[in-house]
Amino acid sequence: RKPRFDFELPSCPHGARLSSGMRRLFGMAKEEPAAKEAPSLSEASARIEEQVANLETKIQKTDEEIKSLVAKGSSNPTAKARALQAMKKKKMYEQQRDQLLGTQFNVENLAFQQEQAEITAMTVKAMADGHKTLQDKIKETDIGSVDKLMDDMADLQDEMKAMNEALAAGTEVDGATEDELAAEFAKLEEEAAAMTLAGGLPSVEKPAAEPAASTAGYAAPAHPEAAVPSAPP
Repeated sequence: RKPRFDFELPSCPHGARLSSGMRRLFGMAKEEPAAKEAPSLSEASARIEEQVANLETKIQKTDEEIKSLVAKGSSNPTAKARALQAMKKKKMYEQQRDQLLGTQFNVENLAFQQEQAEITAMTVKAMADGHKTLQDKIKETDIGSVDKLMDDMADLQDEMKAMNEALAAGTEVDGATEDELAAEFAKLEEEAAAMTLAGGLPSVEKPAAEPAASTAGYAAPAHPEAAVPSAPP
């Protein structure tokens, strides 16, 4: 008949099985429990906030108890001693609350610094990636081709300028150059000035006024007064 063991382990190299008693004899290590994940800073701050609210409630209840015991001090001989104990308890709650508020401030400050560090790390990584991308783009562009492109653009601008000047140049009339026309115009200006000084420049006559439109069966009177019709008899 086979002996009964509490539980069995996988077979060892020699085919033997170990019982719980043999475990204790050879001192085999037990499996360690999995480590719990550490709480985050936000979880710690929320837990502290909850504890502070709990202490605030206790402080309020203790204060009400103190007021009630002080009111009973004249009739209850133990009211004073209980009131003093309640005051000590209130002071203890207030100290614990103040300590927790200081701890909460440190936790929130650390959380803020951690957030800033994450933003800084992200910014540095983004700048490094952007710098690498810029270097790659610069490597793809040949500086010689850029210089040639700028020279070609300058030559093209010169050609366009020459074409515009050619299109804007005056057209010469057969038998008369620009210089001859300018000299003739200056001579005419001198003759006109001389005639003006001599008083021989003919005056410009004003155009005759157009006749007024006539109406059927009515002639315009010679004087304005005659245009007024007479009153009926």
